[in-house]
Amino acid sequence: MDDREIIKLYNCRSEDALLETEKKYGKLVSFIIGRLIRNQLDVEECTNDTYLGVWFTIPPKTPDNLKAYILKIARNQALKKYEHIHAAKRDIDMCLPYEELSNYLAKAGEEDWENNELKDIVEDFLESLQKPHRQVFVLRYWYFMSVKEIMKCCNMSKSKVETILFRTRKKLREQLAERKYL
Repeated sequence: MDDREIIKLYNCRSEDALLETEKKYGKLVSFIIGRLIRNQLDVEECTNDTYLGVWFTIPPKTPDNLKAYILKIARNQALKKYEHIHAAKRDIDMCLPYEELSNYLAKAGEEDWENNELKDIVEDFLESLQKPHRQVFVLRYWYFMSVKEIMKCCNMSKSKVETILFRTRKKLREQLAERKYL
């Protein structure tokens, strides 16, 4: 079933929409959540919360890209769960990518990503990157892959991955400052 048909099911409030969404995107949703959350019960809870989030937001929203929309909700659910689980303790390997960017991407009072100036800045920034740099950046900060995993995935040395990440974060910070976001 294609995305437009699934969205029509959501608009009709048919529970088949959830079944079709799970059938088409279930493995990818579990993968995204599983990158951050290790406990299988917590993964299942986040997955259910993701589908619930989609159910309650379509309608009124009609996403242009259903896959991206669902994965954004899944990732946000995983981040919330991660913060809840690790509120008192820090797992440095997993929270490092999150904290590397969060210090200057989180601006008080701006939680609506859809209408956020930051969204446009980050999209422009990602489009300006060369493909390998964009790939490394997204693997680290969207999929929360470790440097070692990125090395294997992109067939790069550790120093090259770390250099790309360092320089890309620096460019992002400069672009944020240039656009008076920082």
